[in-house]
Amino acid sequence: MPEQGAFNSLWADAVVEYEKQTDRKVDHDDAFREFKSLEELEYAIENQKEHFVTFRSEHRRIYSALKNCIAPMEPLLEIVQKGIGNTPYAPASAVFGAASYLLQASTSVSKSYDGIEELFRQMSDITVRLKEYESKNIDSSLSKKMTDILAFFLDIIGKAEAAINRKRFKQWAKSVFLKDDSISSSVTKLQKYVEAELGLVIALTYGRVKDVQGIATDTQADVKLVKADVNDILTNQRNDRQRAFSEADEKKLSDALKTDTVEAVAREHAGNWEKLTKGTAVWIRDDVMFQAWEQEKAPCLWVFGKPGVGKTMLAARTIETLQNKYPQHSDIPSLTSVSYLYFKDDNPKLQDCAQMWKTAALQITKANDRFKKHVLAIIEKKQDTFVSARLIWRHLFLDFFQEDVSSQTLTSLAFIVIDGLDEAPQAERVKLLTCLAELVNRGTNQSKCRIQVAVFARPDVRGDPGFEKVSFRMQERLIEVTPDRNTVDIDLYIKQRLGDVSVLQLLKKRKATKEFQTLAKLIYNSVHSKSQGMFLWARLVFDQIRASPSPEAIKASLQGAPKGLDDMLYHVFKRLEVDEQMHRSYLKILLTWVFCAYRPFHVSELFVLIIVSASQHCYMIEDDLRARYSSLFDITGSFAESKSDQEQIVINEDEATDDVSDLDFLDNEDSGNDENAEDESNLSDGNDDDEYQSQTEDKAITSQEEEDTFNIPDHWHEATVTFSHARIRDYLKTEGDPSTRRWKDSSVVPDDTNTARLVIVLACFRLLTTSITDTYGVYSLKFYAKINWIKHLVEIDFSMIPKAAAVPLACQLSNLFYNGSKLLQTSIQAGNEFIETWFSVSKYSSLVRKIIGDYVENVAENQREWALTAAKSTRTLFQPLMAACARTWLTKEGWDDPAYLDKSERVVWIMYACNTSTNDGNNEGSVDIDIFDVNNGFDNIPLDTLESLANVEPVPKSAHFYAGLAWIMMEAEEAEYTDRAIKYFKKALDLLPGGWMAMEGLARCYGENLGEYETAIHWMEDAIFNLPQTDDLAGVDFYLETRISDWKLKLGDDQESVEIAQTSYESGKSFKYGNGTASDSSILRSIKHYIEALFRTVQYSRIVELLQDLDRRDTWEQNTSLWIVFLRHQIDGYYAVDLFNKIGKMTQELNNESLQDFMRASVQKATNLNSNSIADYQPIWLADQIAEWQYHYAPNPEESIEMWDRIVTLVDQSNEVVQQSQNWFRSKAAGYLAMVYFNIAKDKFDVGRDASVYIAKIEDLAQHTQGSKRYYRASYPALVLGLWLHEYIKVKEEVWSACIRPSVKQALYLLSDEDPWNDQEAYSQLGEALFAAGDILNGSVAYGVTLKPLEEYRKGLERRQSEDAQEPIPVVNSIEENVGELEEVNDPQQSTYDKGYIQEEDKIGEAQAAAPHQSGSNGNKSDNEEEVIKNDGGSEDDENNNEDNDESVNPKYAGFGYWWTCDGPCKTPQSDYVELWCCRVCGDSCFCEQCIELHRRDEIPTRICAVDHPLVRIFPMIEEAKELTNALVERKFEVQQRWLDSLRKVWKD
Repeated sequence: MPEQGAFNSLWADAVVEYEKQTDRKVDHDDAFREFKSLEELEYAIENQKEHFVTFRSEHRRIYSALKNCIAPMEPLLEIVQKGIGNTPYAPASAVFGAASYLLQASTSVSKSYDGIEELFRQMSDITVRLKEYESKNIDSSLSKKMTDILAFFLDIIGKAEAAINRKRFKQWAKSVFLKDDSISSSVTKLQKYVEAELGLVIALTYGRVKDVQGIATDTQADVKLVKADVNDILTNQRNDRQRAFSEADEKKLSDALKTDTVEAVAREHAGNWEKLTKGTAVWIRDDVMFQAWEQEKAPCLWVFGKPGVGKTMLAARTIETLQNKYPQHSDIPSLTSVSYLYFKDDNPKLQDCAQMWKTAALQITKANDRFKKHVLAIIEKKQDTFVSARLIWRHLFLDFFQEDVSSQTLTSLAFIVIDGLDEAPQAERVKLLTCLAELVNRGTNQSKCRIQVAVFARPDVRGDPGFEKVSFRMQERLIEVTPDRNTVDIDLYIKQRLGDVSVLQLLKKRKATKEFQTLAKLIYNSVHSKSQGMFLWARLVFDQIRASPSPEAIKASLQGAPKGLDDMLYHVFKRLEVDEQMHRSYLKILLTWVFCAYRPFHVSELFVLIIVSASQHCYMIEDDLRARYSSLFDITGSFAESKSDQEQIVINEDEATDDVSDLDFLDNEDSGNDENAEDESNLSDGNDDDEYQSQTEDKAITSQEEEDTFNIPDHWHEATVTFSHARIRDYLKTEGDPSTRRWKDSSVVPDDTNTARLVIVLACFRLLTTSITDTYGVYSLKFYAKINWIKHLVEIDFSMIPKAAAVPLACQLSNLFYNGSKLLQTSIQAGNEFIETWFSVSKYSSLVRKIIGDYVENVAENQREWALTAAKSTRTLFQPLMAACARTWLTKEGWDDPAYLDKSERVVWIMYACNTSTNDGNNEGSVDIDIFDVNNGFDNIPLDTLESLANVEPVPKSAHFYAGLAWIMMEAEEAEYTDRAIKYFKKALDLLPGGWMAMEGLARCYGENLGEYETAIHWMEDAIFNLPQTDDLAGVDFYLETRISDWKLKLGDDQESVEIAQTSYESGKSFKYGNGTASDSSILRSIKHYIEALFRTVQYSRIVELLQDLDRRDTWEQNTSLWIVFLRHQIDGYYAVDLFNKIGKMTQELNNESLQDFMRASVQKATNLNSNSIADYQPIWLADQIAEWQYHYAPNPEESIEMWDRIVTLVDQSNEVVQQSQNWFRSKAAGYLAMVYFNIAKDKFDVGRDASVYIAKIEDLAQHTQGSKRYYRASYPALVLGLWLHEYIKVKEEVWSACIRPSVKQALYLLSDEDPWNDQEAYSQLGEALFAAGDILNGSVAYGVTLKPLEEYRKGLERRQSEDAQEPIPVVNSIEENVGELEEVNDPQQSTYDKGYIQEEDKIGEAQAAAPHQSGSNGNKSDNEEEVIKNDGGSEDDENNNEDNDESVNPKYAGFGYWWTCDGPCKTPQSDYVELWCCRVCGDSCFCEQCIELHRRDEIPTRICAVDHPLVRIFPMIEEAKELTNALVERKFEVQQRWLDSLRKVWKD
């Protein structure tokens, strides 16, 4: 018994010490009785994840460390238990319970995970020896020692938990607990105790200790950087908060800034990021020039380097460095922006300076909402800004980022990284340099422009005009990329590429270590010594040796590889030349097209171009691009991602030498050049005679007869081909010019670029005059030929072209222009490009005239006279074109001529543009050439000018003349044009009665232009009656009928409109949708009118029958019914019919399960949202509409969850351009998902079931990952997560408030900026966040401010009612009727407010600012409803006779209007609410005094808000809100300032 008492004393002392550290009573805590084993502890952790919200993947590794630590001690736990007897807490339970609390404490400080893991691992190194005593008998003295060991263990856990709770560590490094004096001391004592008393040898050597110390030091340094980054993010969140923009604003930004360049830049950046070798290009971050630039000591950083040295990878690393410091995401607002631009000489989308500035602007709007508002203001006020690069730069960038040096306020900063400036056309480079010069000039002693531009380029740009105005005027920074600086990077690159070498893969797989290392050293040393820091050189070498069959072949290739990049390229081409001669290959023509093209071609297009240019059917082009030509070309798209069977065999990912650690032997001192020489001598000599060839090269060439049957693979249409490096283009340019050519003996390199371009021009003519593009389905090639043949022509130096080659070209040009109809054909589908090419500049027409004039004696005899004049006059050159246009427009064979299906809008624009040209080809200047747009309205052409155009050519003044002219006038839609169109249509009918086209024109004049629907219907019925019954005009009557039903609806004749709409719909069944004619539009319009007419007459059952009939109708779209087509077209206002709401109401009214099943099946078919379509607006819009319909109306909302989850997942997995453009949909979907998950979690919580899975889903939605960091978004999911943690799990305040803080701080920022127009939205956001935090009082104040217009309107009604008790309160039908009232509210001179509210200055603010843990009081409503009781402040009827004469916009109260709309089924106008109740969970859900009763009874027909959600009455306004709004209107802003300051203090802003 004495011994047992001693054991009890020892253990009791240990427990007392633990309780002192943790302030926890062990004998009163069930946790110290609950766990009997490690398995029970793990099970509890897994099933209590609501207590471990952020304890995801980390818990597994921490638990693993804990298990390794405790498992060896389990025998001791049994031994000690015997010694201490029966105590309230067994040692095992005490130890496991203490470990459980330590893990729970870590969830509040997630950065402590690494420290806990390291602590457990350190202790496991000590306890590992204790398992030696398992199942062994030991005497009581040793049992006492083991009790001491457990006491030490409990003491260490207690101290670690205490350290976490008091947060004494500023840096949570990996070894942070081991550096705590008390913890470290206990660990040391435990270690020594085990060593001394048990005689165990601890497996820790001095080297191990030094390694741990080194790791800890490095980790602490990294953590400092992370901490600094986090502080930067918090600072940015404090100083610049995101404004929630409407969908309309986002569309304005997209329309003004989003071009093809945006997507091209994003793709280029993504590709560069994938190519970036881990660990390379990091040296630039430490360069003093880079650091000075980053610190804004100079606005420009120039990074110069020769071709192939890795400038693009340095640019990518620079972007990564800046983005890690300044996260760029719409949910993490930041005043510091990072944008990037890539110029590429082989991609026209990446060559225009103006488009680049637009792209940069769009990137900056993603995170900087100040800039976003600035851009929107420019869009509204200065449309001309976007016409030039300089204006965009000046108005969007320089004007915004300019600031006074003395300014103390935080302002915006932009980093812009530009790569490949040397690849831009010189004119565009000069534009950009001019912009940079203006940036440099903006810097003075008094002001500066906070734009930092880093330009990565070849040194050649120094010679560009304007460079001297930018460089070195303000100590601009310069970095030269030299081989010495690239040493480490080239080493890493070589090691990575060694994994691609097939022979090395095989040696590694067979564990031939010596041979593997010998060959790897040989390759490494050879490439390293010869590359001279040029990555392209190294890539070319590895591409050659990658598939070499033997070490000897590799050695021969390495020995033959010359130094110098140009020499290496020549070497590559000479090696390929052997193959070309053997296989009659097509490399030369392939190089020609890729070199000369104005855009990257798809593989399918190159296949056809080679047929046209070289008469070869290159069925093996896919294999060749992957293998033989892989050194020269890069392939992007799905084609590049798929591997051929052969390559998958040769290069297996599992066998590749990707792990650089396998190559550590290369870093040994004995791997230098001396050993390399020995290695080479040990290898037998061999000649690399290209024995390794693609297996596919032996396949027979498919016969010529297969030209018509060969189907181009689908992925050929998606994959694009470019040069692997810009230097290859430079090489071809040099070698293609006889004056600069170095080598004369290469047969595969185009030796004359002029001849190559002539081949391309002639090929374009063939594309235009044959059907080959249709045969192979590469329709884009014909369009390319239409707009680019003349551009290729203008680049030819005809002094270098022999006459024999030039004469055929001149004859072709003469034939084309003399036959105006042929030239007009080239404008089809290229109207704007055609006009811009021929009539906005003179260089193209002048060149054609010169060529025809130089060889006029060779043209056809019947063309010679015209050719002589055309050579001197542009107007003569285009006279045949004008004649062809006039004939097309104004002459027809009769009213049954099918040409009437095309009303000639395009040719009229061509005539107008052509008519403004002078004889030398210049525009006369009297007309803005920007209006030459075939999509513009004809009101842009003066009415008298239209008359003149019709009389330019001598065509008969027939009925068709007047009908054609009248139609164009009718389309102008202006009254004067319409009047004359009516006159000419009637004249046409007088000349030739029965003209259906003229009658249709009259109907549209009266119906669409004048709104005289009865007259319009009369004329349209006549048009239908007189329509010729020919095959060519079949279905036109159906097209015309759809307009009649539309006009009937507008007349309000519902029943007749149903009959007409039904007739029109039935007529449409004669046509199959998808044939690309006008019938497609007519079919959809007929459906729209029919649904509208039936719905208006409440014929729901007939609508159901109609939908089912539509689902049975086929279309030319594969596996797509007409119903699915119509669903997808609901995005287009021309066909939209508010379909989902209509069907939702029908499902409620009919209670038709079959309709619900039909809709569920339909939406599944209609939704085509995937990774390829996520960037498009239509698919995500439709998915959003479908999900919302499913949630509100379908019996089971689970399918809506799937749809919203798909939206969120696809957006998050997309590039940043898509994330930005689709953020509105993503936020909406995430909000709905969070609400659904919260409701499910609450239901489970209420019945005692585990809800952790759904809370984890909410947390994923609430957070955003940028690099390795995760941030809470200022979003609804974060708010509802905070509410859950606060009120259900009841975690510590610092945990749940972190979820809500971003939304609060964002709203506070918006209320503190200088823009009053976003304040009503900011107050609403603030109210939502404070309600989620339980701060009902301040939330009601914030919400109350948004309700001031409603409060004022209600006061006015009460005042008028008191003046005349007999007069009923008027019913307001629309917001517009209350504009006057609203203006009164915003006018401080005419507003009526109570003066008695400011008697206690601290009433709002310090005294009333509820901390995040405070809650408002419950009123007398249901348990789930809370009401803030009004104070008995001043009288509402007192008038404020403010004599202030300042009529300027109130800087703290402007733009306020009726903000709230009841979400219930009532139709109460916004101005007539007596009460409004807001949900604390659903955020912006609210109910009026009528609908709140329906909600309480769970009678709201749609899913809006759960009946058990807590609601708060926010209207009538509480007195505190009245005080604040009255003060704002009276411009006593100090009241608001005190209130905001108190909130900032609480929320640590």
